[in-house]
Amino acid sequence: MKKIIHLHSDHKFVSDSERFEGTLLENQLIILSDKNSHNKQYHDKALFFQPNPNNLHKILAVTNSADALVIYNLDFFKSQIVNLVDVRVKIIWRYFGTELYSRKPYLYISTKSKPFFVSRIVKSKVKSVFRFVFRKEKIFYKAIKKCSAIICVFEEEYDYLRSLWKNLPKFIPWTLESPDFYNKKIDFNLEYPKKGLIIVGNSRSFYNNHLDILELIETCDLNRKINIRLLFNYGSENNYTQKVREKADCIANVSLINSFISPNEFVDFYGPVAAFVNNSYRQMALGNVFMALNRGVKIYLNKNNPTYTWLKKEKMFVYEIEDFKNDLEVGQFYLTKKEILHNLNCLKKLEDSNTTANFQSQIVQVLNY
Repeated sequence: MKKIIHLHSDHKFVSDSERFEGTLLENQLIILSDKNSHNKQYHDKALFFQPNPNNLHKILAVTNSADALVIYNLDFFKSQIVNLVDVRVKIIWRYFGTELYSRKPYLYISTKSKPFFVSRIVKSKVKSVFRFVFRKEKIFYKAIKKCSAIICVFEEEYDYLRSLWKNLPKFIPWTLESPDFYNKKIDFNLEYPKKGLIIVGNSRSFYNNHLDILELIETCDLNRKINIRLLFNYGSENNYTQKVREKADCIANVSLINSFISPNEFVDFYGPVAAFVNNSYRQMALGNVFMALNRGVKIYLNKNNPTYTWLKKEKMFVYEIEDFKNDLEVGQFYLTKKEILHNLNCLKKLEDSNTTANFQSQIVQVLNY
C-alpha cells in the first residue's frame, strides 16, 4: 500500500481527498491553517500548520515519509514545499484554476470588472513577460517541473494549460464519482416544478464577473416573484465587491447570500433553485455545476468557458449567458422534466467513464513508475 499525504489550504475542498480512499492507498491530511469552527470536522483527522517559513521543516518532515504528495492548488507556499521535498516523493498536482487566473487576470475578467484591478492587471502582464525575473514565479515554474502528474477535471482544460505552460506533467482525469450526499438527485415529487429562484455566481471572486449579470438583470422587466440571489459568502472584500453590493441593492429582485453554507446544507440549498448563472471565462465553480445538474437546475455559462464547451460536447442541456436575458423575461429559466432526465443520464455516463477505481489505478501507475 502506498502512502499519500494531501496538502490543503481551503477547508471547502478537503473532502476531495476522499476520492483516494480504498484498499490501494493510505491517506493522511495536512491543512495549512489554524483549527477553527469551519474546519472542525477535521480536527482529529488532519495535521494543522500555519503556512509560514517557520513551519516548512515541520511539514517536510511529514511529507518526506510518504510515497506521494498531493497538492491542492499550487500556490507559492506549496510550491516551496514541492521544491524542497525529497526527490523520492512523487508530486501530484490537483489543479484548481486560480494558478492560472492569478497570473493572467486580464484574460478572464470582463470590461466591467477590469477598472477595479488596473494595477493588478499591469503587474500580472509584466510578470507574464518577465516571469523568470520574479522569485515567486521562478519557484512556481520550478515546482511544475517536479510534478509527476496533474489532475484536471477534463482534457480540454489540460490542453489549454499546455498551450500556456510547457513542461506540464502527465494528465490524470479527476474522478467524477462523489460522496453520496453530494450526488443527491432531484426529487420530482418535492422539487418540481421549480420555483422562481435563480443563483448567480459562486463567491465574491471577481472572476464571476457579477457586474455584467447585474446590468443584464437591471434591463429586464422582471416578474416580482422572481428571486435572484448572489452567492457572496466567501472571498476577499475590495472595491469590486463593494460595487457589486451597491449594484445589487438597487435591484428589487436581487439579494446577497453572505453567510457560509455547509456542504450538507448546500445540497438541500439547490433543491428549489431553477437556474444557476456563472459568468466566469474559465473552469470555475464546478462543484456548483455538478450540484446543479444533479438537482435539475438550468445552467447558464459564459460561452468562453471550457466547462460550457465540455458539457455541450457531452450532449447536456446547458445555455449561454446570452440566452439568460430572454429566458428571464419570458419566464423560461427552468428545465423541463425531460431535459432534467436527459442531463442526469448524460451525467451518469460521465461518472461511469470516470470512476474512482480507474482514477486510483492511474494514481498507482504514477507511483509505481
